[in-house]
Amino acid sequence: MNVLTVASEGLKTGAPDVEHLYELAKRRQWNASDLPWETLDFSVVPLELRRGFSDLLAQVHHGELGALTASSRLVQSDARLMDKLFGATQVADEARHVEWFSRLLFHLDAPAKVMPALAAFIDDVTHASEDLHLLVGMNILIEGLAQTLMLQAGRLLRGLDDPALRSFQLVGTWLVEKVAADESRHLAFGISRVRALVEGLDARRRARLDERVNAWTARLMALTQEHSAGVVAFGLDGDALMERCLADTRSRLQLAGIS
Repeated sequence: MNVLTVASEGLKTGAPDVEHLYELAKRRQWNASDLPWETLDFSVVPLELRRGFSDLLAQVHHGELGALTASSRLVQSDARLMDKLFGATQVADEARHVEWFSRLLFHLDAPAKVMPALAAFIDDVTHASEDLHLLVGMNILIEGLAQTLMLQAGRLLRGLDDPALRSFQLVGTWLVEKVAADESRHLAFGISRVRALVEGLDARRRARLDERVNAWTARLMALTQEHSAGVVAFGLDGDALMERCLADTRSRLQLAGIS
C-alpha cells in the first residue's frame, strides 16, 4: 500500500461529524490582526463600564490560555488522524483567541485580575491525568460556558444603541460572529468524541469520570454565581445568566452521554 493510499484511508477513519467540523474549521479561519482595531475608542466610555468589561474579559482570557494548553496536549494523544487534524485547527483557534482578548484588554486600558478560584479551577482541569477527563473539562465544561457567555454578552453589546458605545457594539459583533463561532466547533467536537469514548468505559472508569465531572460542574457553577463587576456594570441579570449556564451545561453533558 503506497503512502497516498495510507493517508487516504487514515482520513476515512474519522467520524463523519468530525470530518465536517474539520472542513468548517479550515474554511472559517480568521486573522485577529486583520480586524479594524483602529476604529475602537473606549476613551468616551465611563471608567466603571470599562473596568467591568475588562474584569469579565480577564477571566475569559485566562480560560483561553488554559484551552490553548489543553488542546495542544490533546492533539498529541489523539489516536485517529482526523481527530489530530481537527485538534490542530483548535490549537490555532485558541492561539488566535488569546491574541484577540489580549489586544482587546490593551485597548480597554483598565487592568483587571483573574479570580484565584477561577485560576485554580483552570489549573485543575489542564492538569487532569486522563485525556478523557481533560476533554470533558475543557471542551465541554469550560468551552461550553465560554460559548454561552460570549453569545449572551456579544448579543447584548451588539444591541447597544448609544453612539458613545459604538466600540462595544463592534466588539459584540466580533464576539458572536468570530470567537463564539469557533467555540461552537470546539464544543461540538468535544461532545462527539466524549460520547464515543464513554460508550467503551468499564464501570470503574465511568464512576471515576462521573465523580470528576460532578465536582468540576459544581465548582464551575459556583464561579459563575460569583457575579463579577462586569455583570453588574452592564446590568445583566445574574440569576438568569446563571440559570442559562447551568441548563446549557446539563444539556451538553447529556448529549455527550454523561448524565
